[in-house]
Amino acid sequence: MKKYLIILVLLLSACTKFEPQLATQSIFYEDATVQLSPLMVYSRPEKPHYGPLSALFYPYHVTQTMSDGKDWGKLVGKNVWQNWTSLQVFPSMVFDERLVYRGLEDALFTARSRGYDLVVVGFVPYLYLGHTMDDSAATIQVKIYETKHGQMVCSFEQSGRVAKRMDDDFILVKREHRMPDSAFFQIVQEIATDMAVPLTSWARYENTNKGIIAGLSAAMEEADRPQMQAYTPAEQGSANGPSDGTMETPPSDQQRMQAMTQESKQSPTTIAPPKANSINLAVQFDVDSATIKPESYKLLNELGKALTSDKLKNKSIIIAGHTDSDATAEYNLKLSKDRANAVKTYLIDKFPISATRIATTGFGESRPLVPNNTKYNKLLNRRVQVSITP
Repeated sequence: MKKYLIILVLLLSACTKFEPQLATQSIFYEDATVQLSPLMVYSRPEKPHYGPLSALFYPYHVTQTMSDGKDWGKLVGKNVWQNWTSLQVFPSMVFDERLVYRGLEDALFTARSRGYDLVVVGFVPYLYLGHTMDDSAATIQVKIYETKHGQMVCSFEQSGRVAKRMDDDFILVKREHRMPDSAFFQIVQEIATDMAVPLTSWARYENTNKGIIAGLSAAMEEADRPQMQAYTPAEQGSANGPSDGTMETPPSDQQRMQAMTQESKQSPTTIAPPKANSINLAVQFDVDSATIKPESYKLLNELGKALTSDKLKNKSIIIAGHTDSDATAEYNLKLSKDRANAVKTYLIDKFPISATRIATTGFGESRPLVPNNTKYNKLLNRRVQVSITP
């Protein structure tokens, strides 16, 4: 018996969370972990989507009765949005904590009116916060709809729990189970990470010639297709099905438009989500320069392969440069044009592409994908946009 106790002590001493003591009982700390249920995927596209997508995120709706349910719904929605932003699930993702979910029709109308391709809504049917004294658990449902026709794109559900366990006393050694400072945050982060997996396999960035060809081919089809008039909530009727949960009475169209007009006046920056007839490429340049960084050569080589492929070799394109909001508007406009010309020069020097096939322009900082309020957002806004000439 003594032999086994010595072996146990030696094994535990190799762990950084073990505190051996000579005069008192030694303690081994074990941190509680998140236990996740299987991710339930109720709906998702069968084929990948190539092309930039913009998404408007709503605060989540806590369906169980809680005095501060709206505040917790904002936290859940914001944490999922932050997680997906770090994983670059979509090129453009905006979370508006001022929004209140009043039903699917209202959410679709708001997102469509603002120019977003997708609207992301979420529900929290179960939330229990034990903090460091008890179990913490949450169930999260996420639904994503395309705004043009109001069709569901993806639907997920998953539960997570951090269980409070009793300490174990082995006489010479004691094992204490420690709860995290924010079990709620860990649960939401791990659920969001799981849900991002099927999304990233669907919404793919254009970084291969096949992806670029698919993206621009879809753009050609979209340009050739007759434009459909956007639905109003009244025209959608029951096509979207019943709204989720019991919500507040939706405002009238006039009230909605008045609210959005007032909101646009308060917003310092007008965000222009990417259009369907173009693709965005994350071409990197030296700071305050039109010199292309070597790490972007591979991406431009893929673009060159796509433009010389059988499907696109007879097509003309427009290359547009975009910058973040650093420096002056005049400076950024010139810089964006210079960067577009640099990409054109690279393509015609490296590939059998006639200069007459490529037109260039620059928009400076005038068409951001996302607000220029963080380093990451500014990186997304510094890009090259490629469009097929109509």
